[in-house]
Amino acid sequence: MSRSGAEIRALRALAVVLAAAICGLVGARPASAAAQASTFDLGEPVSRTLHQLQDQAVQWLVQSDPERSGERVTELLETVRQLGFSRFPDLARGALLRAVDGARRGDFDLSRQALTAAERLDPGRPEISFATATVARMEGRYAVAVGQTMVGIWRTLTWPFERHLVLEGAMLWVLWLLLATAGFFLVVQMAAKGGALLADIGRIFASRSSRFTVPFSVAVLVWPLVLPSGLIWLLLWWSVLLWGYASASERTVLVGAWLLLAVTPPLLAEQRQRLGIALSPPSLALDSLERRELSGDLWNDLGVLKTLVPESLAARQLIADIHRRLGQWERARGLYQEVIQKEPGNSAALVDIGTYYLVRHEYAQAIEQFKRAADIDLASAAAQYNLSQAYRGSYRFEEAERADSQARARDRSLVEGWVQRSERVVAVDGGFQRIPEIRRQLESRLLGAGSANRRVDRLRRYGPAGLALGLLLAALGLDALRRSRSGYSEAPLDLKLGSSAWQRWLRVLLPGLPSAEVGDGFSGFSAAVILLALASIPFLPRLGFRLPTSFGSGQGAAWLIMVIGLVSYFIARYRYDRANEI
Repeated sequence: MSRSGAEIRALRALAVVLAAAICGLVGARPASAAAQASTFDLGEPVSRTLHQLQDQAVQWLVQSDPERSGERVTELLETVRQLGFSRFPDLARGALLRAVDGARRGDFDLSRQALTAAERLDPGRPEISFATATVARMEGRYAVAVGQTMVGIWRTLTWPFERHLVLEGAMLWVLWLLLATAGFFLVVQMAAKGGALLADIGRIFASRSSRFTVPFSVAVLVWPLVLPSGLIWLLLWWSVLLWGYASASERTVLVGAWLLLAVTPPLLAEQRQRLGIALSPPSLALDSLERRELSGDLWNDLGVLKTLVPESLAARQLIADIHRRLGQWERARGLYQEVIQKEPGNSAALVDIGTYYLVRHEYAQAIEQFKRAADIDLASAAAQYNLSQAYRGSYRFEEAERADSQARARDRSLVEGWVQRSERVVAVDGGFQRIPEIRRQLESRLLGAGSANRRVDRLRRYGPAGLALGLLLAALGLDALRRSRSGYSEAPLDLKLGSSAWQRWLRVLLPGLPSAEVGDGFSGFSAAVILLALASIPFLPRLGFRLPTSFGSGQGAAWLIMVIGLVSYFIARYRYDRANEI
């Protein structure tokens, strides 16, 4: 099948993009010894395999025959498995780009072929479902598009990294929503009670100079606008002035808003630390290792991990496990020996170094290591199973049978699985089991590196708590002073807005206003929070955290939900107002 010029140009452009992503797998070998210490050392055989993987990826990219394309993907996955991994996310993203590009050109057979390849290269990735939905919309299969969008959302909520970002973004959105609702609540309170407040302020200035009564009164209300971030200071000032006009429930809402102001900075500071650690290169490398993903940045990120926790035995054992999986046995053996010297009771490292000797047919050394591991960890089936293999290699069959029986006594199903798969030697991957420990060490190191300006951090965290306390004391003091001198010109619960048409629509369109008329702070806050929650639905990616994906669920559904929700909300408010008209 001949290709058009536009298709060839598109494929070449995509090849350049993918080659740039994949070439990171090979890594650049540094020139200096200091730089070498901070990178992951890849031997010549592994580098050749990575170059082979890069060539296979490019060959798959230019392959148009579906049958040959499937064979190329199988070859790619086989090469990836040779390196100890099972996923290839970089090429999967490239396949998604190829699928959408093919759909734009009307080649939906190519799109489906690329989507199938992406699912094989990185099964279960949320992006794949969203890209499938995009292709389905272009093809006019809208039911499939909706279904795949739902699948993508479900995958996002179950995929560990994306779920973590979604939850952190949800917390950020909730904080924003509550703060915005508190501000909206104060605006409504001022709309309902500002007249009484302005009259009381005017009465203070009226005894001195009637000509400046109105300007002075307005200035008292709005003077915080001249400050930096004046709108925020204005709302805080209004919360103090309105205290005396508020009912008990409205004062409870005001106190809750001040408490929210106090706790938000510490929560955000803690969240920044969590995300900074979770998104750091070493943490991303640990995530990739747990999911067995071969990503282009993996080797550089592991180099950063070595630099940040150079004394960590857990990290050293993990890197040894990686070298062993890559077939770099000599590098792995040296690291395992370093771990055992400082942790002589590390049975997993003893088993893994025993596998080195067993692979090299040095059975006496292998038996020694496996026996030490079995004596330390009495529940280790791997130590006894490997010991039986080492005895067989030494023609000590009676001892081999005894060790095999002990291995089956510890975990029969596990041993039978090894036998069925004809696994002659079994590694423990003790370093991979210590990834949670490495995370804690990394967190401690990163938190310690970011604590240079502790005084400034303390002020940012706890300054708002002092401000909230100051606002409460100012409100109480001003209320006591007003009551002892001039008092209030109008009782808080005597405010009525009437029942004309425009006043009804004002109450409908300004949630919380009817509640402010009767001093019901809880109902007023609830009405406002529902309104702002619905209005913020299309802006959730900006109010939370944008997921690092090339494809998402799209904004059309979010805008539709917002419009339907707001219309239903205002209709319900209008009907309720008419039913309760005074």
